[in-house]
Amino acid sequence: MAQSKETLIKRFNSTADTYEEKGKREWAYAKNGLGGEHYAYARDAFERAKRNREKAEKLRQE
Repeated sequence: MAQSKETLIKRFNSTADTYEEKGKREWAYAKNGLGGEHYAYARDAFERAKRNREKAEKLRQE
């Protein structure tokens, strides 16, 4: 199923927002002493958010 460019941009941005929220939550867990693995989860979530924002920006420029 072909999707419009605007729909894909919105989807990538929405996904990035979700990962950014998750990253902030995991970062808070790590800062409050709930375990070092939360730093890794936060880093991964922020990286995924960044990749999705880059995909959306690339689509905007096309």
